[in-house]
Amino acid sequence: MMNAIMVAIIMYLAKFFDWGYLNLQLRPIILGPMVGLVLGDLTQGILIGASIEAVFMGTFSVGGSVPSDIAAGAVLGTAFGILTGKGVALAVPVGLLTTLLFNLVVLGFNFLVDFEDRSVAKHKDSRFNQAHIFAMVVYPIPFAIMAFIAIYAGVGPIESFMNNLPAQVMQMLNVMSQMLPALGMAILTKSMWDKEVIPFFFIGFTLAAYLGLNTMAIAIIGAAIAVYFIMNDFKHRKEMASLKSQRVVATASANEDMSNEMEDFLS
Repeated sequence: MMNAIMVAIIMYLAKFFDWGYLNLQLRPIILGPMVGLVLGDLTQGILIGASIEAVFMGTFSVGGSVPSDIAAGAVLGTAFGILTGKGVALAVPVGLLTTLLFNLVVLGFNFLVDFEDRSVAKHKDSRFNQAHIFAMVVYPIPFAIMAFIAIYAGVGPIESFMNNLPAQVMQMLNVMSQMLPALGMAILTKSMWDKEVIPFFFIGFTLAAYLGLNTMAIAIIGAAIAVYFIMNDFKHRKEMASLKSQRVVATASANEDMSNEMEDFLS
């Protein structure tokens, strides 16, 4: 009961910040440790959260398009992973299934859009603010209820089902869960792919495949390169701005000299 309540609270906070407050999306790398902390296994929460973050790294919502419910997948995937000991294999299907609930909840809140439009048209700011606050507070509740029911009633059947699976199926699921981070990286790479990043792609591949560097070492090298390019670009922009300013001053000075010469000629 207590585990279900704590997971439901985290789900509520994730949805509240995601849709209602500053549109701040809590990523799996943050939600995983939070779930692990309340379930008494912070280490597994960090590890599973990082693995789920790698899966959903290239997934993001654009407007009303929600390819997968990342917050629900992170919260429930981490919770089930810790409670059943089966890792991240459940995160992706949970995220996809929760997208259906998201569509139903948003459909139910469509009446508020018309109400808020009419409030703005009538210059009734207080009514608009009240409706918005109502949506912020109420919207996460269905997801919190879903999380509570899933954890309270679903862990036992899911754990029994997973334990009764043949060894070959479990091995396949483990292999698939290990491949999911590669899928997340592929989606991310596809969304940002450009000819200018090709050299860095092969540099990272060489560092990992041939020099045996781990992810942290490669990340530090990549961050250092990024800082170098940012500083260099900043210096270049500063020089260009200074040059432009000098040209403006020179042009203004030339125009002033020409004006003075014209006045002297006319006088």
